[in-house]
Amino acid sequence: MPNSIKTPQKHIVLVGNPNVGKSVFFHYLSSIYVDVSNYPGTTVEINSASLNKDTSIKDTPGIYGVSSFNDEEKVARDVILYSDEILNVVSAISLERDLFLTKQLIDMGKPLVVAINQMDEAKGIALDIDLNKLSELLGVPVYPTIAITNHGMAEVKNALLTNKAKKGNIDPVLQKELTDLLPQVTNQAEALLLLEGDLIIAERHKTSPRNKRNELYSQRRKDVNEIILETITRKDNKERLLTKISNILIDPIWGTIFALFIGFLFLYQFLGIWVGGDLINITEKKIMTAYYEPTIKEVAGYFFPVQVLIEKNGSKQIFSFPHGFSADKNTYNQLKQINTDNKEYFFGPSDYIEVKAGLKPASTTLSNNIFSAIGTILAGKYGILTLTVTYLLGLLLPLVIAFYTALAILEDTGYLPRLAVLVDGLLSRIGMNGRAIIPLILGLGCVTMASVTTRLLSTKREKLIAMTILGFAIPCSAQLGVIQSLLAKAGGIRYWLIWLSVIGLVLVFTGFIMNKFLPGKATPLLIDLPPLRLPRISNVFHKAKTKVMFFMAEAIPAFFVAAFIVSVMQVTGFLDKTIAIFKPISKNLLHLPEEVSLSFILGMVRRDFGAFGLTDLSMTAAQVTVASVVLTLFVPCIATVAVMAKEQSWKISLGIWISSMILAISMGSILARILGA
Repeated sequence: MPNSIKTPQKHIVLVGNPNVGKSVFFHYLSSIYVDVSNYPGTTVEINSASLNKDTSIKDTPGIYGVSSFNDEEKVARDVILYSDEILNVVSAISLERDLFLTKQLIDMGKPLVVAINQMDEAKGIALDIDLNKLSELLGVPVYPTIAITNHGMAEVKNALLTNKAKKGNIDPVLQKELTDLLPQVTNQAEALLLLEGDLIIAERHKTSPRNKRNELYSQRRKDVNEIILETITRKDNKERLLTKISNILIDPIWGTIFALFIGFLFLYQFLGIWVGGDLINITEKKIMTAYYEPTIKEVAGYFFPVQVLIEKNGSKQIFSFPHGFSADKNTYNQLKQINTDNKEYFFGPSDYIEVKAGLKPASTTLSNNIFSAIGTILAGKYGILTLTVTYLLGLLLPLVIAFYTALAILEDTGYLPRLAVLVDGLLSRIGMNGRAIIPLILGLGCVTMASVTTRLLSTKREKLIAMTILGFAIPCSAQLGVIQSLLAKAGGIRYWLIWLSVIGLVLVFTGFIMNKFLPGKATPLLIDLPPLRLPRISNVFHKAKTKVMFFMAEAIPAFFVAAFIVSVMQVTGFLDKTIAIFKPISKNLLHLPEEVSLSFILGMVRRDFGAFGLTDLSMTAAQVTVASVVLTLFVPCIATVAVMAKEQSWKISLGIWISSMILAISMGSILARILGA
């Protein structure tokens, strides 16, 4: 055969129910990490990679069957229909459920390898599975695995690469019906879906559906039940401790108490006190502010006009270097010899030191020329090399790492789907079912990405309600961390509870009003509860690392752009004029310092950047609470607005943006008068 002729690449597809460990398999087989979560909806796209030059593998969303009932099945359907082989991952502790999909794949005529995952869990609940018998009844190779420890994974990979996948046992009567339909469709898999009454497949081939779904599903369920009876033995019926805990977590009373405790521990104690207080005091104050920023400013002082304020024993003295340190080395060396209590730099008349020190720099010694402007933009108060880097590394990074690590632990234990069951009653009253808790919780990480995951909800009205709540009342991780830290430092648990209560009320009433006026009603909750597990350190690490890297890759460019824009506004004097425009709102309506207007401006670009603007302001506990409420409810950032427009429409996106601004200012004004801010 000539070298120029290439063998067609074989396409293997990973298929399985939610929470069976498919993504761990994909990571192992492809060396690409995919989000591994214990709640449905994490994998909403098709991820693909190469096993070798001749074989590719694709991961699909968790599904209970191949059809067109919901978004996950629609996404997975066509990939499965036209695959060459399938790796079907099933859970050893839920074979009765998972084998229904396995039998459907066999009926499609697909060559199959079956991996029985979570064998350690089966052992824990005293399940004995006859794998040889199971392989014989299905007619396909079956391999036991424990994916999180790589047990059995090498055997599965070898089976895929050595073409051990087989077509399984199909009922002869069904096989004949499928063969008769083949002239009307592309392959046996499509024939099966046509027989089951799939309208999309029927429309695709301009034929009529056969509507035998109920008959085929009933027979498939019967076949699975018979397989279970012949292959599974329970050694005892003792309920595991974790199963008992699981029941407590979904109990209306005890589950609610536990959820409130987790909320307090996660938001206030962990993010607010330990990370936002203790850790950031080290990363920001003792590292970035004490060492990094002075170094950068001193280096910038060699090249740009600079004034240095020296504070010693209560007295203040300013040293001016109109042409930088390099032009006046004698004075600079004298300056370095002074043992100061505090040393601060500014690079132009617009920089902050003139206000802070109460001394206005002489225009004759430090004019607002192009060099002063560049120095201010690079190393001034809002400098892209000073404040921006300090925020990114000293505040944002610790908060984001802490948030996503805590969230990864909650996901990996299997707590989140239980939370969905617990809040289903509440969410159904505001127009959604418990599954909506997924985008709402993901919104605490990044509202932009959470807006995309509203696709997981069943109806257009549920997606609109969830997206509106995300735009109104859900802060992103960095903003959330800064606010928790500010509230914990300023007012303690009392003012934190006030903030939490206001945000909770806004969330509930927003959903209640939309549920009342939008046509339709909430759909029932159908969700799979995975077993509770102790979190795996490696899984938590990979999950947190992936999300942190994604978040920072998005945040870093936006932070630098925002800092550059603000610095340009600062040196041109436009910043003061903009703050003056917002002054009636910030000072008269909200009873806050007029400088807080800058946070509102920055919040329009990125919410977290706006929250950081509060950290340098001197405010009372009541003012911190009002500012925190306003910024939490304030407009979605630019990226979120764009995603909302894509998922819904620009009209809806703009409506959410304007409404959130009005809501934030109104609630802040009311709260300011109640608290006497």
